[in-house]
Amino acid sequence: MGVMNKILILLGITTVIFIGVVLGFVWYGRIVPDSLIYSYFAAIGTEGFIMGWIKNAKRKAENIKLNKGGSQDGRNE
Repeated sequence: MGVMNKILILLGITTVIFIGVVLGFVWYGRIVPDSLIYSYFAAIGTEGFIMGWIKNAKRKAENIKLNKGGSQDGRNE
């Protein structure tokens, strides 16, 4: 399992925990921590965007390398 997949799993788990905590605040405390919610999802969204950008750049580089005659593991056959 790659590092990006581990990060995505971690982000998913922390998001579920975060949503549960915020729902607890709303249910028991009758407050909605707006700035905390905005900050959390801005950070998660930025992380996801950057990971997608990196993965897209890697795939483009692999496609360019394969189209020029190289193989995926770096050997020319």
